[in-house]
Amino acid sequence: MLRIVVFDEATSVKLRLEGKLTKETTPSLIERWADVRNRLNARKPILDLGDVVEIDDAGRRTLAWLARSGVQLGCAHPKVRSIVEDLACEVPGVPHLTAQLWKRFHLADCNKRWDSPYRLCRLVCAILPSSWRPCGCRTE
Repeated sequence: MLRIVVFDEATSVKLRLEGKLTKETTPSLIERWADVRNRLNARKPILDLGDVVEIDDAGRRTLAWLARSGVQLGCAHPKVRSIVEDLACEVPGVPHLTAQLWKRFHLADCNKRWDSPYRLCRLVCAILPSSWRPCGCRTE
């Protein structure tokens, strides 16, 4: 079972997923995404995976498609975090290993110095496009 909750905010639309993202549940996510995409109006789409405890191959393909469509993936449950991090490293035109190493370095800095005003993450996130920001931090 997959529960999808949509939060409309001023600068973003967040889809919060809860449950299992499998072959049986991906059609409901695709349907909900089509509805949300039509009312984005220049807002950033965010997919919150904090309560997704299982992702199969169909779910992975759906997440990859959403990431390529401009959806920011974030807040992954520890059981599926490695899958989401690998998907975040699939950047068109950049070798997978290069993107993966860069993002892992970036995440390590964000997690270590989250509260510091001098953290490298803020500079990095100001330079990188949103698809390269796996930490989900804001640059505003």
